[in-house]
Amino acid sequence: MGNKLGRRRQVVDEKYTRPQGLYQHRDIDHKKLRKLILDSKLAPCYPGDEECTFDREECPICFLYYPSLNRSRCCMKGICTDEATSFYSSYAVSLCPFCKTSNYAVEYRGMKSKEEKGMEQIEEQKVIEAKIRMQQQERQDEEERMQKRQSICSSSRIMTPAEVECCEIPNSTVS
Repeated sequence: MGNKLGRRRQVVDEKYTRPQGLYQHRDIDHKKLRKLILDSKLAPCYPGDEECTFDREECPICFLYYPSLNRSRCCMKGICTDEATSFYSSYAVSLCPFCKTSNYAVEYRGMKSKEEKGMEQIEEQKVIEAKIRMQQQERQDEEERMQKRQSICSSSRIMTPAEVECCEIPNSTVS
């Protein structure tokens, strides 16, 4: 009678409801995994791709590219389903592999929108620019330290006897 608010079941090819073989998952409940994927609580188990394209996201653990990733609830970092399930199955107390928060959990929010991708690119550009500014500042600080050392060395330098002879004022000959 009423509309259901909540997640819609996504249409996922059956082959993407099982791990793609990145790891040997011996203790995975495949029925539960399939249900989580069909209920849009986990990203489908797409095969990872080694080639980067605009419509794919890189998993920072396996470095493969996927159409969409799960997000860590604590720090919102992306992770593929194969990696996420390996963390759940291999650690009794799960820590986030990124920020080390306990009780690691992921959620699936679907593919990133163009706006999200654009914001991510802007953030990446800001990080790159900040790194460049830091490197320039470090170079400038190093140059200033070198100039300071040179000026200290030249003003308090001990002169060798040869330099002293060159610099002495010759005595006038007394007649």
